Amino acid sequence: MPGHTESWAAEVVLADGGTDPIACDPRLAPVAHPLSHGRELVVAASPAGHLVLHDRTPQPFLDRAMWRADGALLVAGRLPDAAPHATELVLKHGAHAAELAFPTLHDDGRFHGTLPLGALPSLAGPVPLREGRWTLHLREQGAPGSPLDAPVRCAPSLLDGLPAARTVRGKPLTLDRHRHDEALVVAGPALPATDRGPYRRRMLREQHYSLHRSRPLRDTVLYSSFGGRAYGDSPRAVHEELVRRGMDVEHLWAVRDAQTAVPETARAVLVGSAEWHGALAHSRWVVTNTHLPRWFTRRGGQRIIQTWHGTPLKRIGADLAGTLCAGLAHLAPRPRVSRQWSVLLSPNAHSTPVLRSALGYSGRLLETGLPRTDAFFAADRDGRAAAVRERLGIGPGKKVVLYAPTPRDDLAYDAGHHRLHLPLDLELAGRELADDHVLLVRSHPLVADRLPAHHAPFALDVSAHPDATELLLAADVLVTDYSSLAADFANTGRPMLFLTPDLPHYRDTLRGFTLDFEARVPGPLLTSTGELIDALGDLDAIAAAGADAYADFRETFCHRDDGGAAGRVADLMER
Repeated sequence: MPGHTESWAAEVVLADGGTDPIACDPRLAPVAHPLSHGRELVVAASPAGHLVLHDRTPQPFLDRAMWRADGALLVAGRLPDAAPHATELVLKHGAHAAELAFPTLHDDGRFHGTLPLGALPSLAGPVPLREGRWTLHLREQGAPGSPLDAPVRCAPSLLDGLPAARTVRGKPLTLDRHRHDEALVVAGPALPATDRGPYRRRMLREQHYSLHRSRPLRDTVLYSSFGGRAYGDSPRAVHEELVRRGMDVEHLWAVRDAQTAVPETARAVLVGSAEWHGALAHSRWVVTNTHLPRWFTRRGGQRIIQTWHGTPLKRIGADLAGTLCAGLAHLAPRPRVSRQWSVLLSPNAHSTPVLRSALGYSGRLLETGLPRTDAFFAADRDGRAAAVRERLGIGPGKKVVLYAPTPRDDLAYDAGHHRLHLPLDLELAGRELADDHVLLVRSHPLVADRLPAHHAPFALDVSAHPDATELLLAADVLVTDYSSLAADFANTGRPMLFLTPDLPHYRDTLRGFTLDFEARVPGPLLTSTGELIDALGDLDAIAAAGADAYADFRETFCHRDDGGAAGRVADLMER
């Protein structure tokens, strides 16, 4: 069976019929003999120092590893005889469907690779490896991932040097092993060691935060976008407006696990750190698009600007009563949390009563429009769109299709990590569309999975791009299901398609909507990849047929979008 390993313990049969295992020095390198059916027979030592035989898929052995000061891991090892001519090293996350691939060089039966784990290139800028346990594999370059991808094993000569650790700008990275000799990379949290652990978190909440609350407020703005997961959305628009005005304040940006690069106009603050707790306590302004921690209490003189993160087309918070999500703690109404806000921004008249009800908010609410939509009216919007296309390597003749699916609450690892819901046959779509289309896949910030790299260059995962609005600017077509990005994209007047094969389940069981979704969406409801392909080939007819619905949708949800929302928020903060 491909990928399956059969192992036998070698024993000596004694004269009395008994048996004894055969001792084998664990320091001896395994010896592999190729078999005729694409497998190998390996003679090796067991962890206990006994001779064993393995019949398995050919696997590479890592025998050299060295950390550079910048957090790059240099590795080299022996290739099996049946190795492909071009290979790549692949790190696979132990819990989520996410992987990172790195090219290798071959030299006389050996491979060499560099894993820049301290500063991985990404659409969010150079970031360290995300927290988690990552297994190391070798596979043919550009091939689809598989559970059968050969693990990279550690040669006995390397085992005594493990674990081998390196800390880069506070981020601990460790090369280790599991299952005796399989290579493993462990990325720890970016938080300082003194800020980790349940006891320390409690002390930070109950003592450090309280201590800073007793000190004078500082002229500081703390920004938080999706709990520190991105530099984007409405908090970014407000930040850029305040910088443009030259407001004399310190700008702090909440960053989770060092996974977000921030511009020189702001300073990153790690979520969960002592500095972050202090900033929550003494910043005169906090601009956020999601809930702040339950224990946060606004103090006198503090102003909390809650921008929220889009037009609620689907039900949220308290309005989920009677749905499958009603009992989920992270979706429950939090009236105590919402009472900490100084003002809640509403993107439009439709959203105003919905947000009040769903978020349990009875305070000041202003229909300012969403600051993030200002980008659609900015003088540099075309330049920003062109820059995104160039950064992604998209040629001028390609039509850019942005696919932004909504996460499914019944497909989650936990409250903070969702699976990628992708009811799209990428192989079929690629065969039909790749000549003149590029598909950009943008998952929600809570989605931990990533699109495998082998779908490139037709399909690219752009979830790490810091600002979804810039992707909307670059897109010729938006494909979504129930995302609030549809209300933003309506400002462009460009076509929208809705891939909704699970509409009855989502509408009647999972979440439901704040409007008659089927009657009001400004584009066709599609149920399959084939229908989507056909629609992308007939956009002019679709636009003509849905012109009235599009105009009505835009009037309902975009009537406050005029390019001045961030300015209206800045005016509030300067009073």
